[in-house]
Amino acid sequence: MNNKEKTVLFFLTIAFVVGAGFVYVRRRNLALRAASSPIVVQYPADTIKVNRGLLDLNRAKRYELEALPGIGPKLAQRIIDYRERHGGFKTVSQLRNVAGIGPKRYATLRELVVIGPVLKTTGRH
Repeated sequence: MNNKEKTVLFFLTIAFVVGAGFVYVRRRNLALRAASSPIVVQYPADTIKVNRGLLDLNRAKRYELEALPGIGPKLAQRIIDYRERHGGFKTVSQLRNVAGIGPKRYATLRELVVIGPVLKTTGRH
């Protein structure tokens, strides 16, 4: 490998590392923002706050799911698709039925999500 190729490789590596750092910071900021605001679940008779900072799987938007550790755009969409196909999540453990969520990822996620009332939704998220 000549010096010119080494220089190009060096700068490509630097660009990759900087880009990865920006992605990490963006996801971390989204997660911190989601964790700092309470989730309000609407029940017919009243409104209650459910475990401050936990994400409701039956209400979460795609960008909110993406803020969870290990969840990218494709997996977030699979969670939403599963929710719509099965009429919402009844238990957190149903998250294991989503392709791409194995035992390790589920162990991380189960402490960060809750199940609120099932919502009827239309359209894309």
